[in-house]
Amino acid sequence: MTRAGRTILFALPALALLQLLWVMPAHAHQGIEAGQNPFTAWNWNPLATLLILMAAYVYLNGLSNWDRPSHPISRWQRASFFTGLFVIFIALQSPLDNLSDHMLSFHQLQHFLLRMMAPLLILLGAPLTPMLRGLPPWILQGFVKPIVRNPLARAAYEKLTNPVITVLIFMGVLYLWQFPGGFNLALRNQFVHAIMHMTMMSSGFIFYWAVIDPAPRRSRVHYGVRVLYLGLIVLPNTVLGAVITFSKGIIYTGYEDVYRPFDMSLLTDQQIGGLLLWVPGDMMSILVAGIVMIMWYEREEGANQAKAPPPPTQPTP
Repeated sequence: MTRAGRTILFALPALALLQLLWVMPAHAHQGIEAGQNPFTAWNWNPLATLLILMAAYVYLNGLSNWDRPSHPISRWQRASFFTGLFVIFIALQSPLDNLSDHMLSFHQLQHFLLRMMAPLLILLGAPLTPMLRGLPPWILQGFVKPIVRNPLARAAYEKLTNPVITVLIFMGVLYLWQFPGGFNLALRNQFVHAIMHMTMMSSGFIFYWAVIDPAPRRSRVHYGVRVLYLGLIVLPNTVLGAVITFSKGIIYTGYEDVYRPFDMSLLTDQQIGGLLLWVPGDMMSILVAGIVMIMWYEREEGANQAKAPPPPTQPTP
């Protein structure tokens, strides 16, 4: 396919997305009505799906344009990337999205997928080089390279990828939206709700970008420090989850005025939501710490093999 053809393929979905953003903002959430099967209440706004398909296309296009890869993308990395995209699809397009407007437990599950699962899986797919190679040349030359060369952008990137800053952003965004005021406002205002999801997912990418170190990026942060930071986020996550789980009153009053698709009290739903924030969040931190330790071991083994002297040659008779 010619460059012009790839550019057109990239531009057409972009134009369609602009039109969708213009004419469909009021129909992002249909909600669930009494008597409706909650597991058939899909979000029919195709915006998220189109964005996911665009990301998949750019990634595959970049792989096809990469004739002699300096760091080949393995099958498991590709599978991880597309699994991450599928997780975003489930979070934003499946009935989980509409259920989250009616029950806190489903909302916390949605946040877990957007904030922790999807960013981790996508970054484990080492998407940086394929995504850059898959972009149309006019975007790469006209937008990406000028931003990369801009001193202010580079300084902002250095600050943003500082491990202390990434942890503060990751946990700060979580606490910001778990406070009743912001959470209840997001339930009543779809624009605020979209900002909630966008900031949560962005904070996840920022945090895991510093922890996973997707090739070809080489972080200056030692692997041991990364494991330490993963351990540090367990405590504030546990505290927040425990407060919600063991609260005797209703924290998120925004759910008092909506239809409840299941026969479950508000307090029970809130307790399950607190547990979903607490337990899977802590388990994910431990799991990622294990992944980082494996990466640390493999890096050390590779360095030791590179430093090892070559075996002595046998003298020829």
